[in-house]
Amino acid sequence: MRFSCKTLFDITATGVTGHYKSSRIPFKDLAGTEIINEITWNRSRNQQRNWETLTQLIGLRTQIAKLSNPIQLDKTWNFDFEVDAPYVFGSEENPTELLLSDCNSVPMLINLENKPELFPYLVVIGSNQNIWFSSLS
Repeated sequence: MRFSCKTLFDITATGVTGHYKSSRIPFKDLAGTEIINEITWNRSRNQQRNWETLTQLIGLRTQIAKLSNPIQLDKTWNFDFEVDAPYVFGSEENPTELLLSDCNSVPMLINLENKPELFPYLVVIGSNQNIWFSSLS
C-alpha cells in the first residue's frame, strides 16, 4: 500500500546526523543549506531529527519502502511511502488509524522553518492538527 503524509513540522531531510564538528565546516547539507557554524549545524541537525522521528514512527509496525524525500510547499512538508503488508496501519475502513495513534503526542522540534504557533508535539485530530496521513492505494 502507498501512503502520503503532510505535516506542518519542518522535516527537511538534511543528512546531518552527528554532533557539531568544526573540522567539517563549511559544507552544504543535503537540502543545499550552507553549514558555516554551530548554529547552522544545529538547525540542520534538528530538521533531520524531525525527519528521523517520523520515519521511525512509521517503521514501528512495518518496513518502509520507496520513501520519498520530504518536499516543502507553503509551510507544509509532504512525502510518500509504501509498505508491503496491507492494512498494517489500520483497517480497510480506516487505513491510517494505528499510524495516527502511534504518532499522537510525540514530541517534535519547533522554531525551524515551520509556523511558530505549533505545539511541540504531533496532534493527529482537531483544530490544532499538524500531521495528516492518507492512503493512496
